[in-house]
Amino acid sequence: MPKTVQTAEQIRDELQNRMAKIGADVPGALRARIPLPERHPPDASGRNWNMVPLNDLGVDCAHHVQKVIEDMRTEFVLPD
Repeated sequence: MPKTVQTAEQIRDELQNRMAKIGADVPGALRARIPLPERHPPDASGRNWNMVPLNDLGVDCAHHVQKVIEDMRTEFVLPD
């Protein structure tokens, strides 16, 4: 599946939107500080960015946030 090219700001904004949608079901999700994604060389799957939330979210919430990030890494790439 082709990936959509988006800026770091667009990726961060999309992640914030997705976290808002699951916020009611995942305590702590709305408190996550979302940084800009960090670019890295493409991996075997073509993913060229990653991000780590900037505060301690707790194990349950961190799992949900990381799942959303991983899903988004398969959908979006940063421009060259």
